Amino acid sequence: MKKILMVLLVICVSSSLVLSAAPKRGKKYASLEFNKGEMYLTPQVGINSTAIPFGASVEFAITENIGVGGTVMVWLWSEAGFSSSLIIPSVDAAYHFTSLKVEKLDLFAGLSLGYAIFSSDWLDWNSGLSLDPFIAGRYWFSDKLAASLRLNIGLMGDWSGVGALLGVTFRM
Repeated sequence: MKKILMVLLVICVSSSLVLSAAPKRGKKYASLEFNKGEMYLTPQVGINSTAIPFGASVEFAITENIGVGGTVMVWLWSEAGFSSSLIIPSVDAAYHFTSLKVEKLDLFAGLSLGYAIFSSDWLDWNSGLSLDPFIAGRYWFSDKLAASLRLNIGLMGDWSGVGALLGVTFRM
């Protein structure tokens, strides 16, 4: 129960910080791809796992190339009547390659630092820190809607590995 409350607290604090820095509505976009002062929300699902992860990320553009935010991903699975769960809240920083000037395409790379919270009725695995570099891209269909693909490469933690997330990004 303490772990769940800690995750909810992290989500609430992160959301309130990002939302308080959000730009005012009615602003014209400097470019379709990535703009300083904009906020991006991406609900997403994993596409490479037995237990399909789901979650969301939020990013705030602090400069024309740098975004900061957070991600929360959740895995739930059961086997032979036993259940397990994995929740990974993380903070993310990304560099957007805006100088490429490819219309409707936002390519970026970054680093995610999180804490994996594992719980199980039958497995004895550890919770702990995770460090995941990533490469990603968004293709904008309109000024408010994009498809997103993110590839994570785990460097540190019991939950390291290569993973992919597919999502839909909304410009807030």
